Amino acid sequence: MSSNGKKRGFDADIDSPEVQDFFKRFIHFSEKEYGLGIDGIKKLLFKLEKKHEKTIPISVFDNNELSILESVCKYLKEDLNLSYHKIAVLINRNDRTVWASYNNSLKKRKKRLLVTQSEISIPIDLLKNRRFTALEVIVLYLRENYNLNYHKIGVLLRRDERNIWSTYQRARKKNAK
Repeated sequence: MSSNGKKRGFDADIDSPEVQDFFKRFIHFSEKEYGLGIDGIKKLLFKLEKKHEKTIPISVFDNNELSILESVCKYLKEDLNLSYHKIAVLINRNDRTVWASYNNSLKKRKKRLLVTQSEISIPIDLLKNRRFTALEVIVLYLRENYNLNYHKIGVLLRRDERNIWSTYQRARKKNAK
């Protein structure tokens, strides 16, 4: 709480007159100083949100040794230096599952993953949906958001395109339910 007794931060009531007044002044200032109307502000906020969204570069999956979940855990642990607990919260898994996946990845591949910049990246938030396996959600995302064919997805994930096809079909059926 601030010195005048008002709550600050995320607990602010968006319907309060103070917050409403703040945004009216912000919009007026944005229009006057930068020529940004409501639509311009929305676009800017969307870009900023996307910029700060945690993503996994597709190159993380460019290996023959690891499963999708093992690759994700290895990347988040070694490249982003996240704790097991933070990884577990990010991907909606149990801490022990994350620990086991990471340790399995170390047994299979001691070297770090070769992570390169790519136009394709996977939002980590997708992995929170436990209705789907990690592979299913990634295949579904690549197929529907990037309109990639099964062969291209298979090449990117180092999986057989027939497995990609069956994974996509299974994910679509789950998605329809």
